[in-house]
Amino acid sequence: MLRFLVLLGDDPPRPDPGTNGIMFLLPIIFIVFYMLILRPHKKQEQERMAMVKNLKKNDEVLTNAGIYGTVVDVSETDDKITVKVADNVRVKMTKGSVLRNLTNEEAAKEAKAAKEVKA
Repeated sequence: MLRFLVLLGDDPPRPDPGTNGIMFLLPIIFIVFYMLILRPHKKQEQERMAMVKNLKKNDEVLTNAGIYGTVVDVSETDDKITVKVADNVRVKMTKGSVLRNLTNEEAAKEAKAAKEVKA
């Protein structure tokens, strides 16, 4: 009977194998997350802020609402611009509502094409 009780006894405690593996993987997961998501988003936001900062009169723009227009006034003190949508139709909006600066995009395409022709 004593043998039976010994067999029913608890096994000796085993060390927890999973904790060290998780602690090793956490920094790697964070680094991958940073490289794939945070860094490209930060770069894209910096490019957008530079585009908004460099808006000037007569730039053709596309707004977040899908409105194409031409910038007719840029406020240096406020975060406002006035966009001409059609004859006698002007819309005041924030600089942040500009999605793309079409004038700069066209100039960049032309410069790239001229550079490829030279090469």
